[in-house]
Amino acid sequence: MSTYIRPVLSTEGRLGHLTPDQNLKLQEFWVRLYEIFDGKVDFDQTAPPSFKGQGRDADVSSLYSPAAPLTSSSSSSSSTAAQAQATPATQNAGWFGGGFGPSAAAGFVDAVSSDTVMSDEAPRFTGKQLHSIFWKITMMDHPDLVVLKYIRARKWVIDDALKMVLNALKWRVVEQLDELVELSDAELDAKYPKFIEQLKSGKGYLRGADPLGRPMSIINTRLHHKSDQPPETIHRYTLYTMECGRTVLETGAESVIVIFDLSDFGLDNMDWGFIRLFVQCFEAYYPETLGVCVIHKAPYVFWGIWKLIQPLLDPVVTAKFVFTRNNADLHKVIPRERLPVVPYDGLDDWKYEYIPAQEGENDCRNDVVKREELLNERHELESRFETVSKEWCLKMDGSSSAERDAIAAQLKEQYTRLWPYVRAVNMYQRWGAAQPTGVNWTYNLVEDMELD
Repeated sequence: MSTYIRPVLSTEGRLGHLTPDQNLKLQEFWVRLYEIFDGKVDFDQTAPPSFKGQGRDADVSSLYSPAAPLTSSSSSSSSTAAQAQATPATQNAGWFGGGFGPSAAAGFVDAVSSDTVMSDEAPRFTGKQLHSIFWKITMMDHPDLVVLKYIRARKWVIDDALKMVLNALKWRVVEQLDELVELSDAELDAKYPKFIEQLKSGKGYLRGADPLGRPMSIINTRLHHKSDQPPETIHRYTLYTMECGRTVLETGAESVIVIFDLSDFGLDNMDWGFIRLFVQCFEAYYPETLGVCVIHKAPYVFWGIWKLIQPLLDPVVTAKFVFTRNNADLHKVIPRERLPVVPYDGLDDWKYEYIPAQEGENDCRNDVVKREELLNERHELESRFETVSKEWCLKMDGSSSAERDAIAAQLKEQYTRLWPYVRAVNMYQRWGAAQPTGVNWTYNLVEDMELD
């Protein structure tokens, strides 16, 4: 008998459920964002100082270049000048790489877009560049769905939401996230040693979804040892998994479930840099994306660590943590039909296996002519959406726009055709789960056996 308790998710502030006042806020946000994209107003073009360090262990001097320093921005909704000028010494360190307190590590990318205006100390970003990055992250989603996550995360305070979006877009340039979806497994492995080893290990992967369509990310902490791979590799692999998560979000789902499996966890599995990256990503760069974070079978040693982690978390994020002592507890959060037989006593006869790249799977990337044709088609749709949006914004009446929604639907359909030309095939596509036309998880169900 199922013990699963199906949650009821709020539709408050979600696309398709906005009140007139919320639509008005949305219009205001788009006005402000377009002013920046179009170069009509000044904005802070620099990367926040907090971008320095992401829990990497490498020495700063060995990595320095006058390109973009790495780390995340503060997740606070405050927009005060003091926060904007915060130094790395005021930032908390975090989970899976460095240590607590002031950041002791920093990393720098080799290059950034030619649209970025460089200085000796930090990169500078143009509205044009951030505009391009925004459309890249939209992918198959309605543009309103993307920005509403930031607006909700900042409690409908438009100044704060705008700052959060801009910081997230800058961060994506600094982190060179494009390469994580554009490069093949082999190319990523060549650039980041032991990248494929991470894929083969099963230490972290996406598998299945709950009945609400929220994909599940499984993190097997016992399989991770910080010294087994360069810190930059685990950093990139973490972001790679985050980006892959976008491709397995079912229609209507906006968040994911993360399961930290702490079975046989010991201090040698602890990696503070990863924890820091994990927390900052969900608080600042992928807001409103963490649905539930399950801490499963936490041993005694974990609770001392939790006392250090909890103060670093935003209360909203803390509220999403669920602690399960055993598999029976886990079945209340995720139905057995969606969990593997081993090790969760589920009903899905499935075992993790990395499927290597197949010959010719990325041939579409070599068809430059077709790629440019599809990109031009997409840019035309983006331009149409923006033209209609600007006309809609002029009304400032809290109305919705069926014409905008129709163009957004065309953008979604068009991305299904563009996908193979701008993204390398990943493991989840080889599994048959992530496809341009939709998500297709399959479960090999076995007979239900009553648990002791």
